[in-house]
Amino acid sequence: MTEERRYTPSVHHRVSQAITLWQREHGRDYAWRHDSSPYEVLVAEMMLRRTTAKAVSRVYPVFIREYRRPKDLASASVRSISRIVAPLGLQRIRSKHLKETARIITQDYGGEVPSDSSSLLALPGVGRYVAAAVRNFAFGKPEPLVDGNTLHLLSRVFGTSFSGPDDEDAWEFMKQFGRPNHEPPLYWGVIDLVSSTCRRRKPLCSSCPLADYCLWKADHFYENEA
Repeated sequence: MTEERRYTPSVHHRVSQAITLWQREHGRDYAWRHDSSPYEVLVAEMMLRRTTAKAVSRVYPVFIREYRRPKDLASASVRSISRIVAPLGLQRIRSKHLKETARIITQDYGGEVPSDSSSLLALPGVGRYVAAAVRNFAFGKPEPLVDGNTLHLLSRVFGTSFSGPDDEDAWEFMKQFGRPNHEPPLYWGVIDLVSSTCRRRKPLCSSCPLADYCLWKADHFYENEA
């Protein structure tokens, strides 16, 4: 394939479709991906920053049982919140952000997580990625998502070289994957694919659904994958 062909809308569509189909069959199963409320999605996404999904999967169910609603979390002490989220690291600042965010949601939004980007971005501990993730996964609003996993996959498949998650060109590039009938599995698939298959070290190219489109695979295919 030529570079010109790789950047056509049809190729982007096929890549996004391949990721979505792969995720449905091979994606990881986490509690926050199943019929979660906007509050639960927000909590999960705030927890997932600078830690692993595996660590969050142990903490999240306990946290939600303890703080079922924003007002429950808003009335809790930072110390009690910290005890639960300690395994995630950065527990002090993480706990303060969770509590203050819950307080704002309770007082300013009647206990309902806002769906617009500006309101989400005004919440403590909520950056561009978390706000976009909540809009995608909780409200079905198709927005691009860019983080380290996204940049890694784009670099491998398309040979891109964005400067980082804040690179506007990366966000614009990801918009090309949007579809009218947006499906969360696209972005869950990116995360899961990087974790299990398109690994940073010794990627499993032979089992990757994007092998036919991948520039990196064409140049670095491992004959003996492990």
